[in-house]
Amino acid sequence: MYPHIFSKEKRPSLRSFITVTVALIVTVVLLCSTFFYYNRTSSLLRGSSQESIIRQLNQVNETITVQIDSIDSLIPLFMSNNLISDVLENPQPENTSTNNRFQIERQMSYIYCSSPLSSKNFTNSIYIICDDDTVFHTYTSGNLEATAEKSLEIQEYADKEDSRLMCFTLPSDKNNIYFGRNLYNSNTGQHMGMMMLNIDLDKWIRYCARGLDPAWFISLYSSHINMLSNPDMKSQSEEIQEHIAPQSNNVSFQEMKLKDASYYVAAQRLEEIGLTSAVAAPKELLLRDLNATLKSYLLLLAATIIIALFAAIIISQAVTRPINRMVFHINEISRGKQSTLPAMKMYREFDVWADAFNQMLKQLDIYYNDNFQKQLLLKNAEIQALQSQMDPHFMFNVLNTIAWKAQMIDNEEIYQMVISLGELLKMNTISKEQAFVPLEKEMEYVRFYIYLQQMRFEDKISCTIQIPNHLLHCPIPCFCIQPLVENSIVHGLEPKKGRGKLAIQVIEKDNSRMEICIADNGVGFSEIPDVRNIPSSAEDSHTHIGLRNLDKRLELIFGEEARLRISSTPNVCTSISFTIPINKEETL
Repeated sequence: MYPHIFSKEKRPSLRSFITVTVALIVTVVLLCSTFFYYNRTSSLLRGSSQESIIRQLNQVNETITVQIDSIDSLIPLFMSNNLISDVLENPQPENTSTNNRFQIERQMSYIYCSSPLSSKNFTNSIYIICDDDTVFHTYTSGNLEATAEKSLEIQEYADKEDSRLMCFTLPSDKNNIYFGRNLYNSNTGQHMGMMMLNIDLDKWIRYCARGLDPAWFISLYSSHINMLSNPDMKSQSEEIQEHIAPQSNNVSFQEMKLKDASYYVAAQRLEEIGLTSAVAAPKELLLRDLNATLKSYLLLLAATIIIALFAAIIISQAVTRPINRMVFHINEISRGKQSTLPAMKMYREFDVWADAFNQMLKQLDIYYNDNFQKQLLLKNAEIQALQSQMDPHFMFNVLNTIAWKAQMIDNEEIYQMVISLGELLKMNTISKEQAFVPLEKEMEYVRFYIYLQQMRFEDKISCTIQIPNHLLHCPIPCFCIQPLVENSIVHGLEPKKGRGKLAIQVIEKDNSRMEICIADNGVGFSEIPDVRNIPSSAEDSHTHIGLRNLDKRLELIFGEEARLRISSTPNVCTSISFTIPINKEETL
């Protein structure tokens, strides 16, 4: 193995990055596919479950309807018996004698046993109640009951004006359900009585729930009836009854939370008996196959991720091995043990990299050789600069001597001119070491320059200066006013015939900026020039270069808004100004 290069900061290696990235991408893709698979499959299963539950509901409702029809069809059989119809139409004492009562109840039992309903074995007894309160009763099972009390309770709860098939339970008997009809005289239409069948509720609901999955349950309910195929689901049935009330014969399908468990519930109202039937199936049971499949899929997912991780490790090693080899050779080059990077002979990109690196080494050799030569030249230049340091001092001494001679012969003008020239040279020397100077110091230099120009032109030029006292100590870029003054005198006032006026004004703006303006009444510009593109010539190259340099300096230090602004009316007024921040600290 080749050694790795480590920085002071611990950073992840390329190999670990490739391994983690590939493994992460594969994991994310597989997890997304798992999520999509689960949602899509659960959606399909939900649709399939909905169809299955509604189909089961329809089957239960069909069974209930068939049983209701069987119960309802029994009544015409009873009414077709002459003995029974006579006693209902003519409730005479002789018709209700003991012997006649026995015959009627015997006929009732015979008719029931000959009907298809007897084979179902969920009917307990049959009541025929006349309007004169005569009660005929026959047992259809071995369960005995208090006939007189039950008949009175039936008459109390039965609606004698209801022409439909009645269905209700008695407060004293919640285990049985009563189906029956009011009986009317076929000739007169008068009410004769009623016929009621006592049905065992548990047997009947179990019969209707035949073929239903044991985990599912059926609920038949109304405002006063609640029948269940599974008695343990009473609280769940009450929640269904509270939240589902389908209209007419429409089927309602919902996913509900019943006692902390999710159920799919389909419900439909049976208008003919005034009941709502509901079939509920646990969601967990319906999705059991999906969860089992998902577990297998997750195992496959884990295996795929592990394989992808190993593949990522192998790929990362294949990619980083030539890099490690290259790093090794680069370290050898840095130690001086070899001069070039050998060909990698693995991947084309690494060969290109090696060629480029070797080319860079050649360029570095050329650069270092050139730099070495430049360093030698710089040393020679520094020596020459040290030797030339005597020149300014020599000039200052000579000027001081001339000034002393002028003072000795009482020539004050020559004395002042020599002193001003000396100060200009001194300021010029100092300015090379400073980027900013106080405004007051800059104006001293400008005054010396103006004085020399006034001596030169013999008072042809007059100058006014307006500067607020509190701005005199503000730092400004060194030599930012003198080039503008020189430009005004050389290009504006010197060519002008007659006397010229020069004005220097500093104006405070917004308590944060100052505007420095130099104006003259010289010849001016016929067309305002762009300072950056002012052409230079042999005569005026110095002043133009000064303006361009000043404009560039101001832009670099303070930004675009600090550049020089020129306005001119020929032979009337020409001004050059710039705006800089107050108390701007300059660091170069």
